[in-house]
Amino acid sequence: MQAGVKTILVIDDTEDVRNLIASVLTSYGFTAREAPNGQLGVQMIAEEKPDLVICDVNMPAMGGYETLAAVRESSHTATIPFILTTGLVGRDGFRRGMVCGADDYLVKPFTPHELIEAVMSRLVRQSDVQLEADKRAQKLHEYAARYPFPELTGKFHGTIAPVLA
Repeated sequence: MQAGVKTILVIDDTEDVRNLIASVLTSYGFTAREAPNGQLGVQMIAEEKPDLVICDVNMPAMGGYETLAAVRESSHTATIPFILTTGLVGRDGFRRGMVCGADDYLVKPFTPHELIEAVMSRLVRQSDVQLEADKRAQKLHEYAARYPFPELTGKFHGTIAPVLA
C-alpha cells in the first residue's frame, strides 16, 4: 500500500453495488477492498485494518448491524470509521445504526458525490481525533520527562517498595 493512500473496505452482498462503490472510491484515489458478506468483512477488518468501512445493513447471515457490533467489540478495530448503507431505512433502523456506533448512514441510491462527501467527512474527523490524541500523548510525555514518576523509574521509596519486591 502506498503511503498516504487510504484503504476502504466495502461490504455488500450485491456484487454490482459493491463494484460500483469500489469503482467510485478508486476513481477518487482510494484503495478499495471488497467483501461479499459480514463474516468475511470482519475477518478482513481484523487482518488488514482498513482506514474506513462501508457496509450494507441488509445482508444474509451477518448483517450490517452485527458486522458493526463485531468491529466495535475489538479494541484493535473499534475506532475504524464505519458507514452503513441501506435501501430500506426507517427511523428505527437509523437509530439502531447510530446506537451500535455507526459514524454515518447513506441511504441507497446515493450519488458518487454523497459517497465521497461521507467518506471524506469521516476520514477528516478520524484524522482530527488522531492529531488531538497525538498532541495529548506528547504533552504527557513532556510532563513525564520533567516530573518523573518514581514507580516508572524503579526508584521506590516508602511503603510501596516492599509490596512490589
